[in-house]
Formats: sequence, C-alpha cells, structure tokens
Amino acid sequence: MAASGLASAVARPAPGEAGRATSVQVRPGNDDKTLVIYPNPSTGIVHLTINGQEGRRVELQVLNVIGSVIYRETMSDLNDRATKVLDLSRFANGLYYVKLEGGGTNQMSKLVIH
Repeated sequence: MAASGLASAVARPAPGEAGRATSVQVRPGNDDKTLVIYPNPSTGIVHLTINGQEGRRVELQVLNVIGSVIYRETMSDLNDRATKVLDLSRFANGLYYVKLEGGGTNQMSKLVIH
C-alpha cells in the first residue's frame, strides 16, 4: 500500500492481445461491508458497525474457535449505520468469529483478542 493510503494495481493485457497497461488506485474502505469490527486485534472491548440493515432484524453471534456460541444477541429496528460495543474481555485470549445473520445478509469475520 502506498504511503498515501491508496492501494495500487496494474492491469495488463493478456499475452498476444493488443492494449496497454492501466493503473488503478483504490482507497481502502469498509463501506461495502455489512459488518465492520474494530479494533482488531482487541483487548476485549470491540466496536461493531452494521451497515445497510435499516429496519431489519439480525442476529449477532460470537463463536469460539471450535464453533460454540459464546455471545448471542438479536437486534431489530436497526438504522442504516448501527453501532454496538461488546465487552469480550472476560473471554480467554485467542481467535473468535463474529457472525451476523438475517436481513438478507450472512457474514462471518475473524476477531483476535489478546
């Protein structure tokens, strides 16, 4: 990633095809993700942003590495950019999965607690 915070990519034509290389810069962002988790890794206090689920009902789950649900919450009547703070500091350090399901979405993200 460049120092400006932009990621660069170069598209080249396939061998034998005419054309020239094109350079594209993309600013990293989380606008396209339904579930954004930060900070990650975390000491246990985790902020979640849930995008694009306005008026819908979703289930939020935190699973340990063997797939057992250690936290579950059903959230309804969300706004377009809902936020939630979870205190997971009572759980052991390690890898966890945060799952958001419902409202036309099914997303799972890794979370590291240290």
